[in-house]
Amino acid sequence: MKAVVFADRPGRALAPLTDRTCVALLPMAGKPLVEHTLEDLAAADVRDLLVVVSPHADAVEALLGDGARWGLRIEYVLARGDESPDTILGRVQRRLEGDALVMRGDVLRSAVIGPFLAQAGGVPGDSVAATIGGVPAGVRLVRAGAQLPLGLPGDPETPETWRERAPTVALGDARLSLVESFRAYHQANVEAAAGRYPGLLLPGREVATGVLVGRQTRLAPDCLKGTPVFIGSRCDIKGGAELFGDVVISDDVVVDQRATLHKAVVLPHTYVGELVEVSDAIVSTTHLIDIASGAVTCVTDAFLLADLKTATLGSSVGSVAHRLGGAVLLVLSLPLWLPALLLSLLRSPRAPLRRVWLLGNHTAVDDDGQPCRRRFVALEWATRISVLRHLPKLLAVVHGDLRLVGVAPLTPAQAAARTEEWEMVRDAAPAGLLGPAQLTLRADAPLEEHFVVDAYYARTRTAAGDLRWLLRGLAALASPRAWLPRRDQ
Repeated sequence: MKAVVFADRPGRALAPLTDRTCVALLPMAGKPLVEHTLEDLAAADVRDLLVVVSPHADAVEALLGDGARWGLRIEYVLARGDESPDTILGRVQRRLEGDALVMRGDVLRSAVIGPFLAQAGGVPGDSVAATIGGVPAGVRLVRAGAQLPLGLPGDPETPETWRERAPTVALGDARLSLVESFRAYHQANVEAAAGRYPGLLLPGREVATGVLVGRQTRLAPDCLKGTPVFIGSRCDIKGGAELFGDVVISDDVVVDQRATLHKAVVLPHTYVGELVEVSDAIVSTTHLIDIASGAVTCVTDAFLLADLKTATLGSSVGSVAHRLGGAVLLVLSLPLWLPALLLSLLRSPRAPLRRVWLLGNHTAVDDDGQPCRRRFVALEWATRISVLRHLPKLLAVVHGDLRLVGVAPLTPAQAAARTEEWEMVRDAAPAGLLGPAQLTLRADAPLEEHFVVDAYYARTRTAAGDLRWLLRGLAALASPRAWLPRRDQ
């Protein structure tokens, strides 16, 4: 018997979760959704598969390969546009050579293939379908020589097409989620992690009752405030973070100190910042999805939420190297502090060292209880020579308020004066001592021009790019222009 596994659902109702992947590849309690289906097939000794793919076909094939990892033999069929399941089955019918098991690989079921096949054998007809709780389970036994069309259910996100027109076998003790909405996806993750889908094989080891943790994951013991909790591989859950139960964290996630998660599903490569509270929500990199309303919020401040695959982040992600680099530069700059003091005294005898309030890279809570960037006091010499003027800001780099490379830090007044959404894009990058705006624009350039340069940098920045800006900034120290007094300061 061969199985035809449909993994071609684009999942339009689940965007932005499916902006860069398909439903079959969405993580479900530590594994891509389709992987749970493959494990059920392997357990029922169904070894030959035709996997139907369409959006993100290359990614599905890269994950599943030839199926040898599960003891399976997988071939692939590319769906053409919006072909119906019956049309696709007709195209591959010659490759089946006998009875076939036709099923969706992008819904979640408890282990049902073995029990279904055992019961379906005694039911007459060209095909026999499974139902769970009166709902089509997306599993159909199609007998050799069956006449098409069979009326196979369509997209689970379209209720009017998700119907069975064949004799059915009711699987009374099984569980099913069609993963047709944000709420369904959230609930299926939480219930699967809690063991409420019998037969699912969840990765990780149980470190406490109701707590599963994947490989190479660091979890501070004081974080656990409730269960169930599932944490994937290569995660870093900082001390002081609080996990209050019904929490599912996928692979490669960082949860910073004092963050709070309750009834939360966090997708891979997500950074959850200090003081951020996620409750009854899904978090996918920079997107926060409220389960009650379905509202999707894109968070542009990388110190609250961020994508770990595209950003080198602030306070805890990569900041140690910047602070160490700042300390080295501070020591090397000590011979310049006396000339800076003397020149500042000549220009401003009463106030050679000035205090400036700026918004840095640490977080605080505002009057409404929302996380925000914390203000700090930066020091500047009164001299008009830029290199000397900004020497004291190396202290802010050592403290972590600034990074060596980033967008120019704003004053609280400048930040509050922004009204356009594009002006907030720069907040996706950390504040730094050096960067495109600091190195390429005059200090008296219009603030909007600084915002444009910083916004472009925030959307395109990489670790390699930051290194280039750092080297460019160090090279500028050797230029005569860096040591000439500037009239705009």
